[in-house]
Amino acid sequence: RRKAARRPARSPAAAEPSAAQASAPQASAAPPAPTASVVGDSDPSAAGDSWDPAPSAALAPEPDLTAPGDAPAAEASGVQASPNDAASSDGASAAARAAQAPVAQAVEAPVVVVPQSGQVRYRVHYGDPEDGNVVATVEQTFEIGPDRYRLYSEGRAHGLISWVYRGVMVQESVGRVGAAGLEPASYREQRGDRPERRVAVDAASREAVFASGQRFPAPSGLQDRLSVAVQLALLRRARPEWFEPGASVVLPMVLASRIQEVVWRVRGPEAVKTDDGVVQAFRLTRQNLGSDDPVIDLWLALDASIVPVRLRIGEPGGRSLDQVLAAR
Repeated sequence: RRKAARRPARSPAAAEPSAAQASAPQASAAPPAPTASVVGDSDPSAAGDSWDPAPSAALAPEPDLTAPGDAPAAEASGVQASPNDAASSDGASAAARAAQAPVAQAVEAPVVVVPQSGQVRYRVHYGDPEDGNVVATVEQTFEIGPDRYRLYSEGRAHGLISWVYRGVMVQESVGRVGAAGLEPASYREQRGDRPERRVAVDAASREAVFASGQRFPAPSGLQDRLSVAVQLALLRRARPEWFEPGASVVLPMVLASRIQEVVWRVRGPEAVKTDDGVVQAFRLTRQNLGSDDPVIDLWLALDASIVPVRLRIGEPGGRSLDQVLAAR
């Protein structure tokens, strides 16, 4: 069984330079539910999944699901007596009293989400974007309010490939904006004339309910295929210590038919060429297990933008679909 070592919580940076810093309580008797887990380079865990955002969903076959990894084991916290204390009755009594006393837990400051709305457009390239082989376009709209959000995406194939992948690829994520960032309440996905996929999160039972009727526990920090990139952008600004090169961020994800933890390995800053010029970005790579799983790279803007700059899905055979920002 793998065990993810959690990084100690520290005060985060504000999500926006102009946003007021939210102050965190000094201590709480009970530990808060984490938004994400962070593991270091030495952690051997990896999670495969079938997450295929707009380009891969519209233009490439879905990869097979891999079996979910074991959940990290819970660590008990408390005060333990040293061998010398155990040798004396006074020391043992003191240790027993200390063990019974509540242990203060650090509470992370809320993720600051600035209300905003807009629309962005991407070009999907087959192979290297420098070759100019555009096979699809994707338009995304985002509406982030004080307590609610909506993300919507439409992808359309172009040229000869449109004879193979017809119709429109639609994704929509709707939910709350809370102290931990985005909290999806429903997600739907429609690929051409295929049956619609839909997942709803039952707030009362804390379960994810799939269209098939299957129910799974909905862990804290759960994200869907559309919200995950925005949530990672919010976390990068709010928890910069989680995104040091070489670290990994673990988020639970809604997949095609189940819930699974997905590991994102932090690569570091990189520049991305777009139609608007060169954009300074931050690269992450989804870690997977199976040799047949696609390699997914995600570039997040270093500025205040919450939408990704670039998304690349590499197939095992060496081909790739590369979604690059065209206008925002």
